[in-house]
Amino acid sequence: MDTRKKQILLGFLIGITSTFIISFLTFINTNPGLSISEYFNIFLYGKLISPILSIALMGNLGLFFLFLKLNKDFISRGILIATVFVGIIIFFIKIFI
Repeated sequence: MDTRKKQILLGFLIGITSTFIISFLTFINTNPGLSISEYFNIFLYGKLISPILSIALMGNLGLFFLFLKLNKDFISRGILIATVFVGIIIFFIKIFI
């Protein structure tokens, strides 16, 4: 695997993990005092997954521009691909769930 593909894959992984970390932190900050199991039950069954993931995608925007500023174009491309991937997932969640 050449360097470009590795950097794109690294950017994709950064984008996916940052989205879920930011969404979890957002959910914890907006709903204090709940246990971890209550968080996941409300998150998955309370129809909050798509709005919180949508907010978390804003963090990817910051990461995208940060890596562009650092001249890491292929990592930025991977973050953009992850953002589009999560956006498509959000679209299907809003339609089918």
